[in-house]
Amino acid sequence: MSRSESERPAEGVRTRAVHGPNPPPDGAMSSPVVHSSTFGADSLHDLTARQNQGPAGSFYQRYGHPTLGACEQRLAQLDGVDGALLFSSGMAAISTVFLTLLRQGDHVIALDQCYGGTITLLNWGAEHCGWQVTMVDAREPATWPAAFRPNTRLFHVESPTNPTLRIVDLTAAAALAHERGALLSVDNTFASPIGQQAHALGVDVVEYSATKSIGGHGDLLAGVVTARADLIAKVYKTRKIFGPVPDPALAWQIERSLKTLPLRLEAMNANALELAKRLAQHPSVLQVFHPGLPAHPGHDIATRQMRFGFGQVVAFEVRGGAAAAQAVVESLKLVRHGPSLGGVDSLVSLPSHTSHIMLGPEGRAKAGIPEGLVRLSAGIEDAADLWADLEQAIAKVPSAVG
Repeated sequence: MSRSESERPAEGVRTRAVHGPNPPPDGAMSSPVVHSSTFGADSLHDLTARQNQGPAGSFYQRYGHPTLGACEQRLAQLDGVDGALLFSSGMAAISTVFLTLLRQGDHVIALDQCYGGTITLLNWGAEHCGWQVTMVDAREPATWPAAFRPNTRLFHVESPTNPTLRIVDLTAAAALAHERGALLSVDNTFASPIGQQAHALGVDVVEYSATKSIGGHGDLLAGVVTARADLIAKVYKTRKIFGPVPDPALAWQIERSLKTLPLRLEAMNANALELAKRLAQHPSVLQVFHPGLPAHPGHDIATRQMRFGFGQVVAFEVRGGAAAAQAVVESLKLVRHGPSLGGVDSLVSLPSHTSHIMLGPEGRAKAGIPEGLVRLSAGIEDAADLWADLEQAIAKVPSAVG
């Protein structure tokens, strides 16, 4: 008989990623995919009991499903928190958190450097739900206290930010939010659950785009919310109302992907750091954004907060502005041009045309995002091959923009 979680010895992150909190039933090496949206019961008492189990139950897929539940338990364990919920996308996860925690007239603070989709959500909430929104600069934490009001309910940050990789001191941000009677929400996508244990740093609720490193193979779209028991129960009620629940096969894909997350993350983070160091020495590169570089303003905080390296993303600005950046991404041969990150395949994108297109030039300038910024998500390929591809692409810039 398998030992219960309480009887198992303390385990490292790789062991926990592979085995999860509970062994699969009947000796299976992976959780079964239950292709059923509806579950019957022998009595009203049993049916009601299943319904009352919430996300851990087997009642109706929008309420709770065994395949989703197995994945959610594994995610909660990896994040070191009471509960986790799966969503149909990262934006569905963040939107559900905001809809849960904010009412009409409530005030929310967020970073200028947040993902463009999150900023669009905040603007939508101000228009449709009466939220009061204040944006603050991730580069100037000394200005954050002045943004709080008596009706501030939520402070939402990212760390590292997308795409310029600013680092937020999460412990300090949590202390500030709690002192002012607000909750701290963190989009932890760039770091991942094992790359940065946000809850241990005082964060109240964490969101992920599982499309990125959690899924890790560019073949699924999903989101995750993790939180302590009282908050995850509130988020669950909102998810049940709006229904952004993924299907069982996708939940199984995510659970399978979690088993290799530590290995993938280690390889991707190492590649990104190596590329950042080389880009910083290239004469055609104006600036490099990566918290692993000692010159990065958030390097010391990232060293303290990020346990598996400094993330798989490196952003850089080449001489020649937007035209030069376009020439670089269109000259790459091994690295693919696409609007995502965190996968085993290296991807490059231009934030001014993808993740932050909705901000416009003025909004991007305010957030410190150059028009010629290139965002590179390092995959697990050989670093030498990735660098050779970058070198040849950057070398073509003078003739391309001349």
